[in-house]
Amino acid sequence: MSSQFALDLRSARKKAGYTQDDLAHLLDTHQTVVSQLEHGKRRPSLIEIIDLSLVYGRSFESFFAEVRRWRWPRK
Repeated sequence: MSSQFALDLRSARKKAGYTQDDLAHLLDTHQTVVSQLEHGKRRPSLIEIIDLSLVYGRSFESFFAEVRRWRWPRK
């Protein structure tokens, strides 16, 4: 898993002033899912990537590109 993606996700949440519970509510999921994403223990689904891009005002591509690297690492 990409630790950079997890760190970026956690940083974006804190910068926005959200708790994990707040973000879970916005994503219509459970706080444990947010924790797993932020610790790199779980890959986000396509829907979660879209929702995260909307919540944080970042492009879908910026999230998707990072997640793609987990599967197809560049050398």
